[in-house]
Amino acid sequence: MAFDGRAFGKEIVEIVRDYLERQLSPLEERISALEEAQAGVTKASKPTVRVKVAGRPQ
Repeated sequence: MAFDGRAFGKEIVEIVRDYLERQLSPLEERISALEEAQAGVTKASKPTVRVKVAGRPQ
């Protein structure tokens, strides 16, 4: 039985892709959640801050 480098390469690539998908999937979900949270913060109206200045009528 001869060594089939092409078949071996395909098998290794499939193993690596599967591994990376399993490892990076939770990170992708977390990044999406953080981006959604950040988008919600920037869309919210900002509060008005009033500073009382001494000697000036309001």
